Amino acid sequence: MVLAAWLTVFVVCQPARPCFGQGITYIDRSAFEMAISSLAGTRTDLDFEPPLPPGGIDEGDWVRYFSLTMSGITFHSGGVLMIRQDSVIPPNRVLNNYDSLSPLTVDMNGPTLAFGADFSSWLNPVYSEFLATITLDNGDVFAFTAPSDPAFTFFGIVTTQPFSRLTFSDGGLIGIGFHEEILDNITVVTIPEPATLGLFSLGALVLGWRVLWRRKRMG
Repeated sequence: MVLAAWLTVFVVCQPARPCFGQGITYIDRSAFEMAISSLAGTRTDLDFEPPLPPGGIDEGDWVRYFSLTMSGITFHSGGVLMIRQDSVIPPNRVLNNYDSLSPLTVDMNGPTLAFGADFSSWLNPVYSEFLATITLDNGDVFAFTAPSDPAFTFFGIVTTQPFSRLTFSDGGLIGIGFHEEILDNITVVTIPEPATLGLFSLGALVLGWRVLWRRKRMG
């Protein structure tokens, strides 16, 4: 199994899709779904469709947030984040307005084993693609090429080294006031905190003791 995992990382980490971490990367959502189906954890799926959480400033075509929390996952950067309508499939909404000068930070709701999402660039046809970099707080760094809207790419990570924070940035700011990244359709798998695992274990021990005690009384 160790050899198989190493070969998977070797095959995935090709020059066209460089990666410098120890996780296994996926550019196909179906393969990612199969990989996370065997993980022992809690799956969370989210997009940026209404109803949106409170705290945003509605400006018609977009809603601004200084910090955004959805399904226990928090998104923030050095500036204002925007949930805006995608130009391709209205009324699909996406997260936008961050770049390498103001990277997007995603704080998970617990130790995380998997993260996957759709990535794209807003500024079509200014540039057709950009180099995206994802950095995990466990030390892993991954890079991949994201296309320009209306195209998008899926990028997912599955790792045995849990992480709780992810930072996403691109190749840089295009012009003054233009931010190009689009993020949508996020899936994460988190595992219980050690304290929670301890409670689960204690509960299992108590339940086992009660079953054994009942059997002794009845026997």
